[in-house]
This record gives sequence, structure tokens and C-alpha cells, in this order.
Amino acid sequence: MSERLTLGDKSFDVKLRRSGDNFTLIIGDDEFQGSYSKTLDGGINVKFGSSNSICYSEKNLDEVYVFANGKNYFFKHSKIRFDSVDQEEISEDRVMSPITGKLLDSKEAKGNSVSKGDVVLVLEAMKMEHRLTAPRDGKISRMTEVEVGGQVKEGDFMFELEDE
Repeated sequence: MSERLTLGDKSFDVKLRRSGDNFTLIIGDDEFQGSYSKTLDGGINVKFGSSNSICYSEKNLDEVYVFANGKNYFFKHSKIRFDSVDQEEISEDRVMSPITGKLLDSKEAKGNSVSKGDVVLVLEAMKMEHRLTAPRDGKISRMTEVEVGGQVKEGDFMFELEDE
């Protein structure tokens, strides 16, 4: 999932991939590998290579306060759909998954014409259905490659519209 992270007056496009206790953090063109574990007192032990830090954090809506290595940090984050503003402006017709879950049903197919509000895909998470609808009238130009029953992650591409 991509996020925009603001630290002070600087903003970064950040991607985080987790697998068990390991993670990959991508900031711009730089990629960092690490691992983490929880401490008995509620902190997080974060390891990057030979560097080891004990961190404590508190979250308030989209703001995160972190205490690490004797310093306080304030982060503000927001989800983004694409790696750049230009792509986001060009790709207003792309619909991304708002949740992590299972693709339950595909009501439409590539090439079909849809009207604004038509249900295109149905996702399921925690036994609740989430319907992805067409944001405008158009023709479906691309569809996700995930098959019905497959897993999708928040921020994954689901479908794209084009003019008829």
C-alpha cells in the first residue's frame, strides 16, 4: 500500500510490505529491509541491518507520534493511489480496492458499458460485502487479474473506465 508520509515540512511517498516479522520499506528510490518485534512494555524493537532501536508510538487519527532513540517524531500520513500527482490526475477513472479482503463477485467484464453507480465488483472482508461501483458512465477498459475467490489488498487496482 502506498502512503504519503509527512515529517515536519517534508513529504515522502512510502510503501511498506510486511511478511511475518520482516518488512521492506520503500521511500522514493531507496529500499530498506528490516524486522520488528514487540517488547514486554508495549514498545517495538525495530532492526535495520546492524542498527537496533526501541520505539514507542501513539496514533491519533492520521497522526502518529513516535519516540525513538531519545527523540520525539511527529508523522502525518495519508493514503495515495499512485506514485505521483500527475498519474493521479490522469487516472481519475481507476478504481482501487478500499479494503483488504476477498473478491466475492464480478458483476461486469472488460468491454462492458456501465452507468454511474452500477456495481462492477463485490469484495468481502470480515463477512461484510463492499460493492465497487462505476464512478461515471463509460466502458470498462481494464479489470483486475484477481479471480473470484482471490485475495486483494487495500490499494490494489480493481478496474478502469474509458469513454464509450
